[in-house]
Amino acid sequence: MKKLFSISIALSLFLFSCKSDSKKYTTVDSSIMSDKTDNYRSPDECFTYDKNGDNVSLLIYGTGNNKVLGKLNYSLSGKDKNSGQFYGRTVGDTIIVDYKFQSEGVWSIRQVAWIRQGDKLLEGFGETYQDNDIVKFKNYRKLNYGTSIVLEKTICK
Repeated sequence: MKKLFSISIALSLFLFSCKSDSKKYTTVDSSIMSDKTDNYRSPDECFTYDKNGDNVSLLIYGTGNNKVLGKLNYSLSGKDKNSGQFYGRTVGDTIIVDYKFQSEGVWSIRQVAWIRQGDKLLEGFGETYQDNDIVKFKNYRKLNYGTSIVLEKTICK
């Protein structure tokens, strides 16, 4: 009886640990976030920021139903470069995405938000928290937009 009880406990702990680990990256759709995003078609929109040695490039592919995916690259003066892909949604004029990127050989995920103003995207900044290795906004409705990075629409190449 003690053996059966011990085995049951061990099995329960194993299943619980597997289940909690599987939640880590549920916000990013890995089938969409492949490196072959731009092999399927040209981006729907392209944006850049180039000021004082800081460069940001953004390619957006719409997927319908207010969903977006794309590629994003940051090269900010005095900071590590990072490059990756994102998947998210639009809510009115706001775009909210999970950005999976690599910087200095380490993969990370953080939320990024922009608000659309004509042919510009203003990046949002605000209070964040850590949720299973993903940095998320506490409340995207309270973000400050356009205080530093304003992306200009460009012709996609």
